[in-house]
Amino acid sequence: MKKITIFILLIIFSSLLISCKDNKEIHEVSFVSSVGIDYNIDTKEYQLFLYFINTINNVSVDYGLSEPDKLGFTAKASGKTLTEALINIQTYSETHLNLKHLESIIFTETFFNEENVFEFYYFCRNSHLFFHTFEILITDSKLEDLYLVDNMTDSPSYYTILTGKKAGFDYHQKMFLNFCSDILTPNYYVMYPKITISDKIFQKDEKSYKTIGITGYSIIKNDYSLSTYDSKAITGLKFIEDFSIYTNSIDKLNFTIKNYRIDKVLKNNKLYLDINYEIIVLNDNHNLTKNEIINLIEEYIITELINLNEIMKEDNIDIFNVDFMNEARGKNKFDINYQTVEIIYEIKAYCGK
Repeated sequence: MKKITIFILLIIFSSLLISCKDNKEIHEVSFVSSVGIDYNIDTKEYQLFLYFINTINNVSVDYGLSEPDKLGFTAKASGKTLTEALINIQTYSETHLNLKHLESIIFTETFFNEENVFEFYYFCRNSHLFFHTFEILITDSKLEDLYLVDNMTDSPSYYTILTGKKAGFDYHQKMFLNFCSDILTPNYYVMYPKITISDKIFQKDEKSYKTIGITGYSIIKNDYSLSTYDSKAITGLKFIEDFSIYTNSIDKLNFTIKNYRIDKVLKNNKLYLDINYEIIVLNDNHNLTKNEIINLIEEYIITELINLNEIMKEDNIDIFNVDFMNEARGKNKFDINYQTVEIIYEIKAYCGK
């Protein structure tokens, strides 16, 4: 019995050795965290930008250290197809590129037309290089700059929204499977977060440096072109999704809205919006009662939602992202004329003055 046990253990140990034979050491692999995709209209080529962790220098390095030049690298290459561009990067890479931990794919606004959209779709659908769990983002900035940004910890984009570290960013992720439903289903609209680089917000050593922010949303239309809605021009975009905290001022009242929740139900051509939130007043020199504060902020939010309703009717587009919510709940309704939808509000607010 003892000999049999030893024999079985030897077989198991041998099989483990065989299975590990083709595995690569960590310093032989570059883990791609984010991929940027652009299209050059003049050369008719796709351009890939890869952001990956520098495992050669970081095998024993804490990623929290302030050494961004050693934490990661970018790589780029062009090709007539996305596959050709990726092969061109791998050809000149000294390490194996691993895309199994891919967190995000970022498109430029100029990428979008029917041919390019389906080139990407089939590239992903037929590929076994990565899992389909990454999110989709769209940018109006240059990809060359996007993957070289810093942030407040002096780390590169590994710690930002590019690669899944989303502390401080309040938005709803749109994943690859949402993208598939979007392009394969007419009149189904997904609000993709739009990211922009700015060098006007933060300074370091008396010099401005670039950071990334969510500045709006983009929608792929039925003809596969792009409509973009900027948060500064359309401030009501803040109120179409849940958020944790939002600070603003009206006249002399400074306030914070916390734990904002919106439930959206489309029924019989009516969009019911059930909204709940908490108000925190930040100053005392306003001479308003609690009820007056609640009514003032409620009026402000309703005005923003009415403006969104006008955009929905004018563009005949699902700017409230109702179909996206219906898809998540298994209730598909993609044949709606949004120009005729009536919005009904119900708002419940608590003021912690």
